[in-house]
Amino acid sequence: MIKQLALPALAGLVFTLGGALEAAAQTRPDLMFCGSSTRTGTDLYSGIGTLNEVSGCTPDSNTQALLITRNGTIAGNGADWLAYLNNGGIIITEWNIPENVYNEIYGTSYTGESQGNCRDNVMPSVILNPSDPFWIANPLTPVDPADDSCGSDLQDVVSGEGGTVVALGGRDPENTVSLAYRTQGSGVLFLSGADWQDSDSGYTDSSRSLFGAMITARFTPVSVAPVPALPLGLLGLLGGILGLVGLRRLRRQ
Repeated sequence: MIKQLALPALAGLVFTLGGALEAAAQTRPDLMFCGSSTRTGTDLYSGIGTLNEVSGCTPDSNTQALLITRNGTIAGNGADWLAYLNNGGIIITEWNIPENVYNEIYGTSYTGESQGNCRDNVMPSVILNPSDPFWIANPLTPVDPADDSCGSDLQDVVSGEGGTVVALGGRDPENTVSLAYRTQGSGVLFLSGADWQDSDSGYTDSSRSLFGAMITARFTPVSVAPVPALPLGLLGLLGGILGLVGLRRLRRQ
């Protein structure tokens, strides 16, 4: 039997690994609020139908997404939240607590400070990484900087996690990161440093659409084409040809 040797370089193929966004319809009936929110229902999200809104900090198999607001209980929930993410759950944070939630789940020690205008929009005024699968699936319009939110700058988390946490949006002109995500198992943790739970005026349709997209987000692995393989005999012949070409060039010199 002739052995085969993979030759990705000779094939001239470039492969990319990562996550692709699957715009999945909701499959679980409940939207769980860990902490209070004066903005709920269609005042908060759109485009996904209606979910049962329940209170609690321990999501279960009926929880489509867990929304953690500023007065939600964070300490002691890390293990449950990690298990929920691994099993396809969605977690969305609020205002100045995303670092605390991230630390609780992953045992890190990030800190943050609040910045921006407090107009409550979860939709950022600057799109970061516009070619990310999330934005490709959800081509939404940024808000005006005057209508931006206030809350955490997530740049330290994005930089510290070395590509594991992906920045999606920021504030202008502060040059900060106000929205990022991390895929975990078959779930997604959205780190939102926006004060979206307030019921103040100024919440835009793009914020409602973005929130609906986050609630139903699903990332699936990108399928990678197999690397072509050549028989060792053909490889030897190819090597001989390349050697002759090189020898002729040397003689010409």
